[in-house]
Amino acid sequence: MTKAELDKVIVRSFPIYELLQIRIEGHRYPRRRICQQRLGFFDTKEHAEEAMHSTIEFQKRLCQERGKNYYDDCFGFFLLEQFVHNRESTFYRNERPQKCFSFNADGELNDFVALDEFGWYRGRKKEDIHFKVGDIVEAIDGNYSDLGIVGALPLTIDTYHQLEEDPEECEHPSHYLDESDDCYLVYTLGETGSHIHPVCYTVFPPTHPISEKITAQLKANLEEVEKVRANFEFF
Repeated sequence: MTKAELDKVIVRSFPIYELLQIRIEGHRYPRRRICQQRLGFFDTKEHAEEAMHSTIEFQKRLCQERGKNYYDDCFGFFLLEQFVHNRESTFYRNERPQKCFSFNADGELNDFVALDEFGWYRGRKKEDIHFKVGDIVEAIDGNYSDLGIVGALPLTIDTYHQLEEDPEECEHPSHYLDESDDCYLVYTLGETGSHIHPVCYTVFPPTHPISEKITAQLKANLEEVEKVRANFEFF
């Protein structure tokens, strides 16, 4: 096979890093409308983080000059590692990121997706689970940030291995788990049982002080759900 023929069948892959800023569009707390603004693609994670910190510095300075609050506009950042493939001079990239990182509005690491080298989810280390049941959190859910209370934690590595050993205990065999399974169960305000399943890297500590009224409502929602669980063995 000639080099030209070999080039046609060889797929060359390399990582790129997409940097997104989470911008706040609505200011009605505790549920706010947000959007994700792409800041660019970078060849290394370090270059992407440098661009993030430069953006933060510039926007804080600009807000100060204009008498605005930077934290009213910026919720945080996402950094997504994706792979670009080159075959016969045609470039395409995976729809599914290989790694995902989140940062708060000051550029401090918030969380990341815990995947193995093949892109599968096999549980989290216990020390990498930052919240516990009963914690109040703020989670990105589509085009909104929602305040909620943690009702269940992501799988640990030990739990994953238990599912591997006894797959009948799991509705979906564990070897099918992906980044969407690296998530919390979060109960939100509204009707009892209202909940979302945000991926871990989209869950943040609350960005505003929480009133006693909202705190009591969220805790009451969790307590009501736990009572229902206690009465149903299959729940």
